[in-house]
Amino acid sequence: MRKVEKEKINIPPCIYFLFMKRMKATRKGEEKRKTFMEKYFFAGAGENKEALKYVALFLSFCVAFYLVYYFLTLRGSLSLLKNLTASILGAVLSLSGAEVVVNGAALSVNGFGLEIIDECTAVFSSIVYSACVLAYPTTLKNKCLGIAFGVPSLYAINILRLIVLTLVGISYPDMFEFVHVYLWQASFIIFVVVIFLLWLHFLSTRKNLC
Repeated sequence: MRKVEKEKINIPPCIYFLFMKRMKATRKGEEKRKTFMEKYFFAGAGENKEALKYVALFLSFCVAFYLVYYFLTLRGSLSLLKNLTASILGAVLSLSGAEVVVNGAALSVNGFGLEIIDECTAVFSSIVYSACVLAYPTTLKNKCLGIAFGVPSLYAINILRLIVLTLVGISYPDMFEFVHVYLWQASFIIFVVVIFLLWLHFLSTRKNLC
């Protein structure tokens, strides 16, 4: 048998040079695409993971707080908070010279009757705010400071809301439902967001000082 020799193909140097240059450009393009994916896609995935973790913690705290609220409601413990809110509201309005009669969670101001229910105690807005603070990734001390600042602030704003509602009910009774249901309910959500942002600003300022 005769041995068959492979025929050698001679590639011109200019074509070989262009081919190698093209291969290097292709490799560089692949490296750039890989770097882009690592920089943006995987970084974005990490950020999304943190956001999902925050949402999961927020919902978990909300559920836990609402279970506590439900338990306290069954025991009737929240009646103390309702009575306290009615007493504070009556004391503030009496300073203006109004004729105020307080009976538990119910009160009458110049003949206009009000009854303080759970929604009038800022308990739900405090639950949402506290869940936002506790789910945020920071130290326990900062979280305690946030709750100690935010919850009393929301309660004070709620007392102001009740004062305005009472004055509207006395002077413009036809506008009471609109102000109560639509105006103040939406505004209170804004107050929760604003107080939370103020706490975040406090954290950033404190971090810069340290």
